[in-house]
Amino acid sequence: MAIEPRALAEIPAPLVHTAFGAAVCAVAVLIRPETLGLRQSALASTGLALLAAGLLAGYDRLVYPPASRPSLDSLALPVAAVAAFATVLAGVPQLGVRVAAGLVAALVIGGVPQLIGRRVAGYEGWAHRLLRDVAGVAVLAPVLVAGASPVLPALPRFALVATVALLVSFDTMRTELLGGIQALPIAGVIGAVVGGASYLAGTSTTNAGIRAAVLLVLWYGLRGVGGALGAGDIRRSAIIVAEYAAFVVIAAGALRWVVLNS
Repeated sequence: MAIEPRALAEIPAPLVHTAFGAAVCAVAVLIRPETLGLRQSALASTGLALLAAGLLAGYDRLVYPPASRPSLDSLALPVAAVAAFATVLAGVPQLGVRVAAGLVAALVIGGVPQLIGRRVAGYEGWAHRLLRDVAGVAVLAPVLVAGASPVLPALPRFALVATVALLVSFDTMRTELLGGIQALPIAGVIGAVVGGASYLAGTSTTNAGIRAAVLLVLWYGLRGVGGALGAGDIRRSAIIVAEYAAFVVIAAGALRWVVLNS
């Protein structure tokens, strides 16, 4: 059933969301592990992510008309952006990666509600879906760099990578028009596998960038397989699953090679 387009004027400009995203990133910098310690910083960052989700939901409830209001599951990617920036602050000492992650987080928090508003209003095109997918990759990539870094302990590293991968995967499943109840378990499996791969890959200063790139390829393959299996068209899904499964196999082999040669 096609969505009847509503007026674009109902979709608020992303300026307030982006300013809010910048403010959230500024607070994340203040509560980074160098300031509070790893445990306290993790707790504070979790609280910040939840607070950001609540404030975004409340603001959207005020500015969107009821018929055009994004659902609560649209908060997955903005929350992932906050968690990703906190993870990078904890696990990546390089200033350039930190700055890039902060910019990505602010832009994702600012831009994703606009993209989701366009979907609800019936004005989403292929370019908007592509931008949402790119935003997910931009959020996940620096987290995988942190996941390949020796700075973070093993269990927190697994938890952070798995959580962000779950949130990003859930958003991509929703982009593929899967229902929330259907998308969540698929995203959970993807998050657990990517987090587990990060844990098993270990860390070292050698080949850290390659490890992160291989983990990203693994996530891309799993994301494609999950989306195809959730689509329901068995014949078409079998072909797509085979195509994306090749990425999973290649990533698994590459990760094994990197670990053995580190």
